[in-house]
Amino acid sequence: MKIAAAVVIAAFLIATLTATAGASGGQASITVFFDPDCSHCKDADEVLDRIEGQFGDQVLISEYDSNTATGIKMMDGYGIVEIPSMVVQEKEIILYSDYENNLSKLESLLVSSINNALYDPEIEVYKEIIPVKLNPGENVTVTISIVNKKNITTDVILIDSYPDFFSIIEGETAWNGTLSPGEARNITYTARVDPKAPSGNHKIEGVQISYQSGDAEKSAVSNTVIIRISVVLTLFTVFLAGLVAGANPCLFAVVAFMAAMILSNTEKKLEVMKFIVFFSFGIFLVYLLTGIGLLSFAGDLRSLNLVLGAITIALGIMHIYDYFYIKIKAKSLFESSRFMKGVMERMVKENSPLSALGLGALFSLVKAPCVGAIYLTILNLIAVQKAELAGIVYLCVYNFGVILPILIIGTAIVVGLSPTKVDRFRKEKRALIRLVTGIILVVLGVFLTFGMV
Repeated sequence: MKIAAAVVIAAFLIATLTATAGASGGQASITVFFDPDCSHCKDADEVLDRIEGQFGDQVLISEYDSNTATGIKMMDGYGIVEIPSMVVQEKEIILYSDYENNLSKLESLLVSSINNALYDPEIEVYKEIIPVKLNPGENVTVTISIVNKKNITTDVILIDSYPDFFSIIEGETAWNGTLSPGEARNITYTARVDPKAPSGNHKIEGVQISYQSGDAEKSAVSNTVIIRISVVLTLFTVFLAGLVAGANPCLFAVVAFMAAMILSNTEKKLEVMKFIVFFSFGIFLVYLLTGIGLLSFAGDLRSLNLVLGAITIALGIMHIYDYFYIKIKAKSLFESSRFMKGVMERMVKENSPLSALGLGALFSLVKAPCVGAIYLTILNLIAVQKAELAGIVYLCVYNFGVILPILIIGTAIVVGLSPTKVDRFRKEKRALIRLVTGIILVVLGVFLTFGMV
């Protein structure tokens, strides 16, 4: 009799466990983004090992190196820039900033997210924000979808939390009502992003809902969403970027060369100024038309962030390498070829507005590596800001910043500064200028690659 009772109890327990496992929803996926050289990633790995031991076959862990093309593309899809980061069931995002190396907190977050993923909710909720890439001062539309998967009518209470930099301008962030079996409902509201909202990625928490299931009150949480707020583009920042690009040894060398040749041929300082003005306008015109063309044909350059970022980083590394090259070889990688110097000499000797304009246009193309990387960054920001016609104003301001150092040097030569002193200053400071420019370009390139600008 005791044996029969034991068999019945064992059968009951097995049936109960089987039913529980069947209701658990099967398997939860965990997507992990890491860097092989990241110590915090190795700490997170230890937590993931414990999670795998605890849940066994109920979790499937996939890891992606953040330095690979696949890893970068997937991280960009989720809007993630932090390492390490995890996504549970393609729904719940856990960033490093959520636990800041508090491994107990990370384990707790993972366990909670996995349990939510394994549990098949009776009321399903999903949150969508459009757009996820936006500018300060723009509006976003938040849509919350809820579906009653139960076979009975259910009362639901929904409350959405939103960040401090959201101002609700239309709709409600809370709702309560009754859902019939299988009924779906969308709750939508519009919010304006504060013009002073900090740029970068922001994690928007999921929607909380509660509902009655029999005699018990249950709750569920929607997916989290990451939005990206662009850097605020102002005329002043664009002008400063142009100044940084214009304060370049390439430009200083050409100005000193032109001034010395014209003075030796004419001995008239006003001729120097006239030539430099038309030369500057040639640079201004080519960069302006190039920028307008790129914005017109490429539209939103955010899709080219990886390409622009890679180009900018490569040019930055070239500038940094040139710093050491100048120190060792006493010459620059960016020096003009003999052919280019010959062309410049002939055009300067001609000393006409047309030759000056043509030389400026030619110089802007040949010396694009010196000033082009920052220009690409500015073009990308203008595209992101959706400036349209105002984008031309930004381009004009940037290009004025580029040519302003040339005009200042030209004016200084007219009032008495020797071209020899300009060239001497260039030679003394060009290595340092290369190093500073290179560091700026690498930082900008990283920001572009990860969509931080």
